[in-house]
Amino acid sequence: MIVNLSQIHQIESVAQSPFYLCDDAVFGINYDRIVAAFSARWPQMILAYSYKTNYIPWLCRLIRDKGGWAEVVSRLEYELALKVGQDPARIIFNGPVKSADDIELALLNNSIVNLDSAAEIDHLLRYAQTHPDSLIPVGLRINMGLSDANGCSQIQNQLPVSRFGFSPAGPEMMQLKQRLQAIPNCQVVSLHGHTSTSSRSLACYQTITRTLCEMAEWHFPQTVQYINIGGGMFGDVPPEMGFADVPTFDQYAAAVGEVLQASDWAAANKPTLVVEPGIAMSANVISLVTRVIGIKTIQNRTLVTVDASVFHTKPTQHSRNQPWTLIPADESARSSGVFSVVGSTCMEKDYLLTDVSGPLPQVGDYIRIGQAGAYTVVMSPPFINPAPAIVAPHGENFKIIRTRQTLDDMFKNYHF
Repeated sequence: MIVNLSQIHQIESVAQSPFYLCDDAVFGINYDRIVAAFSARWPQMILAYSYKTNYIPWLCRLIRDKGGWAEVVSRLEYELALKVGQDPARIIFNGPVKSADDIELALLNNSIVNLDSAAEIDHLLRYAQTHPDSLIPVGLRINMGLSDANGCSQIQNQLPVSRFGFSPAGPEMMQLKQRLQAIPNCQVVSLHGHTSTSSRSLACYQTITRTLCEMAEWHFPQTVQYINIGGGMFGDVPPEMGFADVPTFDQYAAAVGEVLQASDWAAANKPTLVVEPGIAMSANVISLVTRVIGIKTIQNRTLVTVDASVFHTKPTQHSRNQPWTLIPADESARSSGVFSVVGSTCMEKDYLLTDVSGPLPQVGDYIRIGQAGAYTVVMSPPFINPAPAIVAPHGENFKIIRTRQTLDDMFKNYHF
């Protein structure tokens, strides 16, 4: 999606700066590419979009319209899925904290509930006792151990163990089976293995897929219908972000398909493969447009101040620079140099771009920063400044799909 200075002024007249640009066409392309890649290797597959990564209703409705599923991790997200018209039978309810009411609502709606803890088993037991004539299909989240060839953990931040799900081995699994077998109207139909990894490597997804197939074969061979490998895969990553050896959707699909095809249990039972992409779906869909407010030089370092903040482009405050474009306010010549783009908050670490090279911005210019679609909208707090508007292409113009937050929006739940 190309945007020029005239369009920015058009948008800014109703939305103010900064604002997000949402390219929903790219979102749809990402969906189609992921589905094509995985279904070519394993025809029985479902794409369940990870709401937590970016739950703009405009995008959630697009998933619904394309026949995709919703993957949610809270009552808030579950109710949002219902509000955008998602078929409740196409909602997967994950997450480590689900109340008894959450589980009851989801089960009554025929959603897939992947249980994560003993406390949720207690909720399931009470539900089963009050619905003795109902067959209750449930899922289990399986705890994954992911290490590289040197034995180093591949779990996010190199944590020694994942904190989610049930241990796949030892007495813990036998105790879990005994508890479930004591619920006669309960049936395990889904095994879920999402694990956030530091590398997002093909090997990690092969390990997840293999572990889930083994768990199904050893413990629930007659009932498991879904092998859910979760999300966390790379999407299209521009080279300036500095990642090396980024797998493509086809490579992820080939790696997972290879494991499924090698499993005797999977070959015989043809389970439905579930993938839950978030970053791969939304990262390259959103960009931020922000206006240059000031330029200063401190100890030979050029700092370009804009009216957005790091929370709007990378709320996790990672150290990588995202792709960016300077949109000049006029045609005057600009010299080139090295500069950093800093934000509107009072935090020293509010850096949107660090030591980038290119035409030196001037006051009144605009900077567009890409790859801002993952977690920005859902994690950006109304910190110091209100949340920006979000606009999407609409014919020759743009449509506001979220208005800029106001003081009344921010404080309507407070008592003065």
